[in-house]
Amino acid sequence: MPLSRYIAFLLVGALVGVWLLTAAPAAADAEQSQTSEDKDKAEPVKAAAIDPSDFNVGGAGDLLIAPTRVVLEGRTRAAEITLHNKGAKEATYRVSFAHVTMDDNGRYTELKDQAAQNKALRFADELLRYSPHQVTLKPGESQVVKVMVRPSEGLAEGEYCSHLLFRAVPDASAGEDVEATKVQDGKITIHLVPIYGVSIPVIVRHGTLSAQARVSNVRLSGRNLLLTLTRSGTASVYGDVIATEAGSDTVVGQLRGVAVLATNDRRNVSMPLTAQAHGTLTVEYRQRVEDGGKVLDKTSIAL
Repeated sequence: MPLSRYIAFLLVGALVGVWLLTAAPAAADAEQSQTSEDKDKAEPVKAAAIDPSDFNVGGAGDLLIAPTRVVLEGRTRAAEITLHNKGAKEATYRVSFAHVTMDDNGRYTELKDQAAQNKALRFADELLRYSPHQVTLKPGESQVVKVMVRPSEGLAEGEYCSHLLFRAVPDASAGEDVEATKVQDGKITIHLVPIYGVSIPVIVRHGTLSAQARVSNVRLSGRNLLLTLTRSGTASVYGDVIATEAGSDTVVGQLRGVAVLATNDRRNVSMPLTAQAHGTLTVEYRQRVEDGGKVLDKTSIAL
């Protein structure tokens, strides 16, 4: 193989697909392939109307997803995930599960090979079924992917989580064959095609679970409010961090959809202040409105 082609092959082989991880509220519906027994056990749920604000705005490429977080628990055995192509070209997405962990700063890492087989991390993919496995969307078109839980017999009580990954299938016409790579002016010219994707957590809760959260170590750093969310119990916690001026409803900072997974006991948060703050701030960690809006914990800081 000519040297220029060999180098080009190495460059293309090193291209890593870009994929983003996000989190937000859940929805549910029935899977068409349910058995009669499953239908009897599952609580019927009406498909919720999708509001544009529910989508993962700024998702990978031209793909929007709603909801961006799914929780299956109790009699809720299935959910519908709506994919929408907001782009000007037809796009194909391959659907698969990813094994993901989160560090104390909220950064996600995908695990591979033996690391992904760690039973202590309680991944949910072996409990879940979904369809279709690949979706092609025309510009402006939407389609539903259905996911359903089938708990195994003797499943240990606890929370299980895997991320459903929607990865773009590159358009072959958008790239150049490595064999067609040429050297011009002493430089190799190739067309690299990034592979975009977005993933959402799918959580299965089995048994009677509970969780508590605490807001601590709140401090000001420039225009950012730094704090730590501490989780305890047998389930993850999820909600919004909101800072208001004490004694008023004036919001000076807010982060939506902040999760601490069941495999983590803490998460460090940096929240930019969006307005000038004075006096004392009240900082709350609150469930999303659709989850009940309960204040999980709150504290205050004098500026």
